Amino acid sequence: MGSQVLDLAVHAQVFEICAAPIWIYDSTFSVNVWGNKAALELFGVDEGSFKAAQLEHLGSFTPEQLRLWKKLNAQVHQDVEVEKKEINVTVTSGEPVPGFLKLEKARLVLKASYRPVRLREGSGSRERDLTLIQVTAQVAPTVEDNQLRLVEMCNNHPMFQFLFDESGKLLAANKRAMCNMREHLGSCENYNLQNYLAIGECDGSLGPDEMYKEAMEAIFVLDQPCHRFPQLRWSKRHPGKYRWVLYEMWPSIDPVSQQKAVLVCEQNISQVKALEEQIKKQNERLEAQLEEALAQRDPVHKPAIDIDTPADKTLKLLDKIMRGKLTEVTPREAQEVRDAIIQAGDLRQPVNFNEQLMKNSQTVLDSEVSQSLIQLLSSRRPAKIKEEDDEGEDQPQPGHPNQDLRHIYARSNVTQDSVRALIAMHKNLPDEVLTVLQRIDDWQFDAFKLNEVSGGRPLSLLSYALMKHNGLVDKFQMDDHRLVKFLMRIEDGYPNNPYHNRIHAADVLQSLHVLVVRGGLKAPDHTYCDDVSLASCYLSAIIHDFEHKGVNNDYLIRVSDGLAVLYNDRSPMENHHLAASFQLMNSDEYNFLRKMHNKQRETLRKQIIEMVLATDMKQHFAIHSMFQAKMQLNGTVPSGGNGSGGKTMRSSPHSTSQDGHKVIDEDQRSLVLQVALKCADLGHLASPRIVHKKWVQYLEEEFFRQGDREKQNNLSVSPLMDRDKNGISKSQVGFFDIVALPLFQSFAQAFPEATPMLDAVKDNYAMWREEAAVYANANSARSSK
Repeated sequence: MGSQVLDLAVHAQVFEICAAPIWIYDSTFSVNVWGNKAALELFGVDEGSFKAAQLEHLGSFTPEQLRLWKKLNAQVHQDVEVEKKEINVTVTSGEPVPGFLKLEKARLVLKASYRPVRLREGSGSRERDLTLIQVTAQVAPTVEDNQLRLVEMCNNHPMFQFLFDESGKLLAANKRAMCNMREHLGSCENYNLQNYLAIGECDGSLGPDEMYKEAMEAIFVLDQPCHRFPQLRWSKRHPGKYRWVLYEMWPSIDPVSQQKAVLVCEQNISQVKALEEQIKKQNERLEAQLEEALAQRDPVHKPAIDIDTPADKTLKLLDKIMRGKLTEVTPREAQEVRDAIIQAGDLRQPVNFNEQLMKNSQTVLDSEVSQSLIQLLSSRRPAKIKEEDDEGEDQPQPGHPNQDLRHIYARSNVTQDSVRALIAMHKNLPDEVLTVLQRIDDWQFDAFKLNEVSGGRPLSLLSYALMKHNGLVDKFQMDDHRLVKFLMRIEDGYPNNPYHNRIHAADVLQSLHVLVVRGGLKAPDHTYCDDVSLASCYLSAIIHDFEHKGVNNDYLIRVSDGLAVLYNDRSPMENHHLAASFQLMNSDEYNFLRKMHNKQRETLRKQIIEMVLATDMKQHFAIHSMFQAKMQLNGTVPSGGNGSGGKTMRSSPHSTSQDGHKVIDEDQRSLVLQVALKCADLGHLASPRIVHKKWVQYLEEEFFRQGDREKQNNLSVSPLMDRDKNGISKSQVGFFDIVALPLFQSFAQAFPEATPMLDAVKDNYAMWREEAAVYANANSARSSK
């Protein structure tokens, strides 16, 4: 705001008739220049005394008061006279304030405004920037009356109030507090805080003496603005009853001795505690109702058979006990857990899995579907296949030319020019390629379209794009040329199988990428997937089916294929994917990780091995069970597990680093990455229906081709692999029910951000159920004719 120009010759008469005190102050010389009649009467002085230099009258004030006066005077000069601002101050009797003289009336409180003004003096043109002071309000309270009212309020306040000194000695207390203290401690001359606290009990964490020491340290040593703690008090008037009290303590000053003191307020919070308990019980009821409502709206999928392993059952039982729900553990439940452990050949496999499926084949699942799932998931061969193998007259003998599947892979056509062409394409992507790659972060992706626009190079193009986009090439100083050459060589190592081909590898890579970047594995508060792990994820997906023979491990074992012999019948295909890929990676021609630190390379190799081996479906239940147990113990999976329980999440016991991030142990990280790749390996189950059905058709054809080979080798044809019968499209409901939905559901419960993938899987499950119902109705109609 600007300055108002005043000419006393003109404006003085106007100000004189004002009832409010108004005067002009010069902060530079600390003098009043002019004042109206009301201003002179306010201070009880004549005009001469009013205009006297104010510093001469400040001698009676303390050095601190003088310092404050000078500070405020400088503020008036700067803010009002220089910067042209208006300020407001509150003035009390006995307090030195620039522009104010000693007030005649005691206990007077004034409110005044300081405004900029330009004073024109005499008939000349000389002007000065000064301050116009106006008293806007004044109050003269009766202190004695107020003091009496305050004492009455304090004595009758329902909250006990005490003032203790630094040694804990009682200085003062309101009337109710003193009555309570005498009731518990009896009459004495010197009450103290420590004795008073000793008559109560603590909440279990600290004893009364420790409470006292902690409270005094908080107030007098640590200078905390407030310290609070609850205490349990036994009733003196009503034996056997107790009440909860809350102590609140504030640092204070004893107005008599001017020494440090502590103001203590004691409040009865028994009703609050009772209300808390009531709310807690009500909350438990509401949570139960909410879980029930959620279960009805969006039920947790429960498989047709019991796929809980003995380890799962044991952990659930222990979880109930640890959460204080011992009464919910029935003798029958404990007996079932005991029997499951005794009967189990493997604590990480469902109890009597084969028998459950075959029994189910008489009701829910078709017999051949059950046998197919047993062959896929169980380490025990289905009985029917054993019998047929034993009866066969022309079983292949060691050395039989058909038993070692020597695929003639397409010769790798990776040249220097093709490597340079892919690198150049990445720098200037064609529009049709760019359009497809712009959707790599989408939950649903069409890898067939990528294969089409990339000229048959979906895997190498997508792999290189992801590694460049996420900064892995620069982070680990990867050799671009060797990297692209490796990616193209791996891609060429994928045979033209109907299903296990380079398009499938690209689809798995994209699915895993989305799970990592959008599914919660790279959340801000934890580090499930750091840069090394991200590289491990990408490379695992890239190589996970390298040089796949187009048949399953059971076939390789049955014909004593060279890989089965080499790896002792243990995941022969997965072991080969890894060994062959690392042989390439370690050769100078393809070694794009030469500059990566040894420790990082060790971690990378370990994670890749564990992730790819986890894709063997014979390990499915062991890995799934371990994942649920590990994540549940870390508070990130509902204690209901794989669908047989509720959705309530427990608090996480993760240790936390100094920057607030959860510390993830390497075993847990490895397990999460394994399950992520397992989900990605089945990623087409979350594809749009038309794309998903295309994948199922290709997989069915690959299975039929295995069945053809089995016929050529005089082997019994594996379930659902005989092209003269129904194929795997018949088994989709069972596969979703027992494998897919529990797996994706567990992952989404641990990482809720991955729920869109679970929802898409449920949609395809609904599609197969609809088709199964149509098929069943058609069969029923034919049978009735």
